[in-house]
Amino acid sequence: MIDYAAVITILVVTTLSGSAGALALKKGMNDLPELRLKLVLTNGWIYLGSFLYILSAVTNIVLLKFLDYSIAFPMTSLTYVWTVIISYFIFKERLTARKLIAVILIIAGVFIISQ
Repeated sequence: MIDYAAVITILVVTTLSGSAGALALKKGMNDLPELRLKLVLTNGWIYLGSFLYILSAVTNIVLLKFLDYSIAFPMTSLTYVWTVIISYFIFKERLTARKLIAVILIIAGVFIISQ
């Protein structure tokens, strides 16, 4: 018996941490005046982004315990939805009609695959 609340929680943690991890890495790289290993290794955003990516990978592996791969993997595309939303608020990126349509299509696709 699948515990759907647990699966949804794991899915949200997987996708949100993957998106937040990528955005933290972007922030960390944007903060660097030049690309040097010492600067990368002393940037807290890089560590946060790396941690969140690892969390995303681990929870994704756990998700595979509960769902078929053909369902779990497409569901991780929700990461793109989080990325659009977070980018809008954090990086002040434009939310265009195309992006909104893409987000709606991703959510619809995930819903259809999950049925």
